[in-house]
Amino acid sequence: MTGLIVRLLAGWRLIRIRGRFSERLISQVALTGYRLWRIERHGDEFFGLITEDGYEFLSQLADTMGVTALTERRGGLPFRWRQIRRRPFLVVGLISAWLMVGYMTSHVWAITVVAPNLQPGAEATLIRAAEQSGLTIGASRQALDINRIRRIMLARLPQYSFIGIHLQGMVAVVSGMRFVGPPPKQLPQRLVSDARGRVTSVFIYMGLAKVAVGDYVNQGQTLIEGAVTDVPFARQSGSKTPTAQSVITPAKGKIMADVDYHVRVFQPYFSRRTMDTGRRFVQRFIQWNHQTVVSVPSLRSVPFLHYHTQRVEKPVSFGGVPLPVRMIELVYNEWTIRSIRLSRRRATQVARCRARWKMEQIAPKHDKPVSTRMRVRASKTGITVNLVWVVNRNIAAERVE
Repeated sequence: MTGLIVRLLAGWRLIRIRGRFSERLISQVALTGYRLWRIERHGDEFFGLITEDGYEFLSQLADTMGVTALTERRGGLPFRWRQIRRRPFLVVGLISAWLMVGYMTSHVWAITVVAPNLQPGAEATLIRAAEQSGLTIGASRQALDINRIRRIMLARLPQYSFIGIHLQGMVAVVSGMRFVGPPPKQLPQRLVSDARGRVTSVFIYMGLAKVAVGDYVNQGQTLIEGAVTDVPFARQSGSKTPTAQSVITPAKGKIMADVDYHVRVFQPYFSRRTMDTGRRFVQRFIQWNHQTVVSVPSLRSVPFLHYHTQRVEKPVSFGGVPLPVRMIELVYNEWTIRSIRLSRRRATQVARCRARWKMEQIAPKHDKPVSTRMRVRASKTGITVNLVWVVNRNIAAERVE
């Protein structure tokens, strides 16, 4: 690889050496430091590659030693540069060809249509709509706004549920899919934002986009709006003109945006916990034949103000034979609330856990946050945690009229 680079940059010659002292000549040149490649012997002659500067030394040494050194072929950048200097029109032709190739490949020179079940004249209609929307022959590829052209075409041709445009070299390929019939009326005619955020992706299936990537939208703002127009669908028998029918293009698509969710939690330096005191009170009942329930009289009522209840059922048997009687006990367990002092570190851990728990309640369940920010601030009375999740989700929702 190194030899190839040297030959290209320094120039090379394919030489043929003939004479009595040919081998001595080649050894002397190699010992001097000049590079030789691919030395081969064919009979009394030697063939090989040498750099341009090494050839001058070889030819002078060959004259002194009585050896013949002939050039068979030469190449490399120095040789090409000398050719170009002798023929300047080659430079003009090379630059012109390069500019022409660059200009031709950076512009659109053909528009073709690829769509299933094309009706007669549909291809010409799509091409004409594309040209009227800005996709013209000779247009620069870099200057084309494909999304804008597609939106304009959808507005001009509402009978199509989808129109796609992609560039293949110098050819613009237009694809489309027509409605089989009028779209269902139950589909929404407008999609609005259900949250405030920054748009990251726009996917339009039907309708026109009212926002673009990078826009900040507010809650209730229109994102996708349908189009209403009169479109000829079919001809009535005996009529020469198509029947015009009002077509409502529904709004359907996805608008992905980064939505912020905020949670603020304050945790004082104490925590209230519910603890059992160990005191219990039991109230008994007897159930006959799984239907009638009779209360067993008790001398007092439940003596606790705060408690949790536990139900215990015990079947009754006599002599190993189960009876159609069941004893039911309601066990009242007293509990009380106690305050526990928290250190700053423990209060911070509790506040963080509470903030994450609250965030999981309000944030979407199936969308993971793309970034999180948590700010912890300590005061004399407690710890304040501000948690922010940025969730990338679909904010397009139906508008409730």
